[in-house]
Amino acid sequence: MGNFAPDSNNVIQTVQIGVRQFDNIFSTPVYWNGFLYFHCDGDTLKAYSWSNGLLSTAPVSSSTAVFGMHGATASLSANGTTNGIIWDVDNSNYGTAPAVLHAYDATNLATELYNSSQAGTRDVAGIALKLTVPTIAGGKVFVGTSNELDIYGLLAP
Repeated sequence: MGNFAPDSNNVIQTVQIGVRQFDNIFSTPVYWNGFLYFHCDGDTLKAYSWSNGLLSTAPVSSSTAVFGMHGATASLSANGTTNGIIWDVDNSNYGTAPAVLHAYDATNLATELYNSSQAGTRDVAGIALKLTVPTIAGGKVFVGTSNELDIYGLLAP
């Protein structure tokens, strides 16, 4: 923004996000209501508070599911500043087993609201594909896999 000096250290803050020092973030974070959500390689989904241009130095919330191979790029659905849901796809077994869609309460990642392996074969996704991002539109969640497009939504009454 006009004052970059390549010979000086322009780093504002350094925060260890993943479980390794280097080479563990393969995604873009999600921002919502003052929180940044990261899901790094070999780690759980974590939320960090964002205030005055700085991240909290430790996560303020965390899920329990560890995703291998590249972690995940999460997506968020919400009604403005309420009812936030973080959607995350586990592609750890890409090419060999189904992807698993997870939904978490965005205010407390320890609360898993849903995952696609909970209802037997009804919600099982196609074969996992690396770096898939859940897409939310029209009240549904779309997940691309290596052999199909899975569309999740509320069941008809």
